[in-house]
Amino acid sequence: MKALLPSVLIVTPSFNQGQYLDATIQSVLQQDYPNLLYRVIDGGSTDTTLDVLRSYDEKIQWVSQPDDGQTDAIMKGFDAGGGQILTWLNSDDTLAPDAVGRAAEYLTAHPEVAVVYGDADFIDPAGRFLGKCAHIEPFDPWRLLHVTDFIVQPAAFFRRSALEAVGGLDRKLHWSMDYDLWLKLSKAGFQFAYIPYTLASYRWFGENKSAVGGMKRLEEVEAVARRHGAPGMPAYFRLEAVLVHLTAAVAHLRCKNLPDAARAVASAIRCVITSRTALASLLDPNTWKIIFTGQVLRRRTRRSVST
Repeated sequence: MKALLPSVLIVTPSFNQGQYLDATIQSVLQQDYPNLLYRVIDGGSTDTTLDVLRSYDEKIQWVSQPDDGQTDAIMKGFDAGGGQILTWLNSDDTLAPDAVGRAAEYLTAHPEVAVVYGDADFIDPAGRFLGKCAHIEPFDPWRLLHVTDFIVQPAAFFRRSALEAVGGLDRKLHWSMDYDLWLKLSKAGFQFAYIPYTLASYRWFGENKSAVGGMKRLEEVEAVARRHGAPGMPAYFRLEAVLVHLTAAVAHLRCKNLPDAARAVASAIRCVITSRTALASLLDPNTWKIIFTGQVLRRRTRRSVST
């Protein structure tokens, strides 16, 4: 049966994360799947990354040369060929032991589905379990566009034919290339499916691109959502913006800068009251579960770093 399963290509974009890369590679090589191709596209790292990659010379494909960022590296990996089913795995994330097999078997059994995704865990810098990703939910195209991106990228696998049909990833995007891809595929009529299995772990250490992007990241998300027909920033991202503005307000207060503090608070209020969907989300218990999970993860991460 396994010999009939489709080929799977996993691409890891890499840059100066040598301390995590070995665990990422191991999580791929330990997959019990016979038709798997793995390719690491490194952007010219100057840390221990090349030592790690050289230690796997006989087991993986890799290249190290300057690129134009994460999205460019991912597309270089895909464009090099191979794989009927694709995903990318960032150099600080890991796959669950049976992730590839579960995804490939589901897509084989359901040829009408283009994207399959599952659950994911948060892990700390040492790889220890922090908690479940609370925001993942079954697929709903309206909620994807207007509420939140509920797909954790390393836990998602998609058909090459679908990726090529929508023109691949947008190399201009820095934070939201995956969100843009899901929206493009959904808009084009491709089917998504959620399966209730943990397929990946997302490493949370407070310095992830999504954690430090601030308003620039949220503005990119809003631009992507508007591109696909949303009237503005999706609801959950508005709540993230509230936190950014309130954090800025606190910083201004500490400096006794009352005018800027007041403006930041006003911006936070506008983020919510100008969106009926955002206001409605505040009445949803799951919203508060996600917010609570984020706060718990931050505390746990601080403790794990200090120890």
